[in-house]
Amino acid sequence: MRGRDKLGEQRRFFALAPGFVLLIGVFVGSACVRDVTEEDCRSLGAHLRAIWTAEAKFPQTATPSAEKAVAVIKSEGAKLEESVIVTCKRDYMGKPKASGEFSCLSRAKTYADVQACATIPEH
Repeated sequence: MRGRDKLGEQRRFFALAPGFVLLIGVFVGSACVRDVTEEDCRSLGAHLRAIWTAEAKFPQTATPSAEKAVAVIKSEGAKLEESVIVTCKRDYMGKPKASGEFSCLSRAKTYADVQACATIPEH
């Protein structure tokens, strides 16, 4: 009798297993295909501004013209960030986050990486 109960449990397990696997697949799949949100666009803008700031050539001496140059560099960084946010909202918002250029830009670490992302074909 005991062997029969074990056989019944195994059958129930195997009957439920495909549904469980499908459920896990839905959760994993939906997490991978998340669409770009406004917050993602803000994060991308801040990320690219950080790259800009890291690679900008700041003056080494403290002179009045150097202070102006620093102000211009910071101002251009802010303009870049705003431009990226606006462009991201227009071009990427509502589209899959993991595809193409958005994903590439999010992973970029240098200005050269950013330029390379521009060559990725649209999906």
